[in-house]
Amino acid sequence: MSHWNQFKGDPRHAGVRRDLEGPTRVTEGWTADLVGPVGSPVLDRDTVFVGTSHGNCYALEREHGRERWRFETTGATDAAPVVTHELLYLGAGDVVYALDPATGEQIWTSELPDVTESSLALADGVLYAGHGTGVSALEAETGELVWSHETDAAVVGAPAVDSARDRTGGQGWGQQSVDEADLDLLSLEDAQMADDDAQPHDQDRVYVGTDDETVLALEAETGEELWDAPTDGVIVDGPTVVDERVYVADGSGTLVALHADSGQSWFTYQIQESFTSTPTVLPELDTTFVGASDGYLHVTDTTFGRRKLRGWLFAKKGVALDGEVASSPVVAGDICCVGDSTGSLYGIDLSDDCDLCWHFGLEGPITATPALAENRLFVGGGDRLYCLEWDPDERRP
Repeated sequence: MSHWNQFKGDPRHAGVRRDLEGPTRVTEGWTADLVGPVGSPVLDRDTVFVGTSHGNCYALEREHGRERWRFETTGATDAAPVVTHELLYLGAGDVVYALDPATGEQIWTSELPDVTESSLALADGVLYAGHGTGVSALEAETGELVWSHETDAAVVGAPAVDSARDRTGGQGWGQQSVDEADLDLLSLEDAQMADDDAQPHDQDRVYVGTDDETVLALEAETGEELWDAPTDGVIVDGPTVVDERVYVADGSGTLVALHADSGQSWFTYQIQESFTSTPTVLPELDTTFVGASDGYLHVTDTTFGRRKLRGWLFAKKGVALDGEVASSPVVAGDICCVGDSTGSLYGIDLSDDCDLCWHFGLEGPITATPALAENRLFVGGGDRLYCLEWDPDERRP
């Protein structure tokens, strides 16, 4: 299976491929003109799959961008699909479609209780779909309903799935590698310590955000609610799960890290404008990236939610871009790639204090999240899908 088979690459929405050699420069490999603004692509073997807001889903050759097939629906398909070697899944309106990824032939359909507008998530043979009245779990092989959990408001953004085996073991909450000199009493007052015994650690969980400014944790096997936590605004594109924390950014300008077991907050970080992307978190670098309407890629630490970058006199809120960020940042090696509303795609060098490494201009706004592969990045700009390439042996000037 591809390393980037669903939204932000995996069911936890990590958005990270540190195993790749990140680009110090990109060039255009190919482009494909599609019908309608392009969504977030996914990858499997030699094919790129991507939908558009006009209801078409395309299968394109990864090497040259030639169209293999297209599947037409009556609803928007610009939310990221999910692909395995056996099936491609996409949501359109209140229907989930399963297609043969080689031919585009429809294998099964499953009707949801309400319209879905967000990306699907796949984990351990179960497909999770958020919709207008809650979240539903489907058998990935057959489309049969496993469970459906009704919420008080519509689910917004993609569900994030957290497997118990992926969680950090033997390390208490907040006990990551941090120099003691960095900890002070004021910082510790910012963190709300949670009870590690609040919920069992051996459950697989699904996390969703709802339109009434709430984050929910559900048991993945049954859909039973484990906890809920309020936010200051509507969550953008769903949660991101890293180790034992659930990160969400909202439209009021609040980034919050929640304890995965209890929903209690670890830190909050606030800005005056709105956050407009999901967080992308690198715990090994103690760094979180999240885009905002103020034209900045905000950069904080993962311990207290403080600004990470230093200026001459004050801490900087992040990396200034040319326009609003609606595309979630992704990381290849030591390069963070992020696009903005002006059609500018940026490469930010994490090994050099987040210095701007390169810039590439697309012909339309970048509103969906790129997909990463070895020496390639796939990203939509307006009605066009771009394949950008790089030489892994090329070093930065």
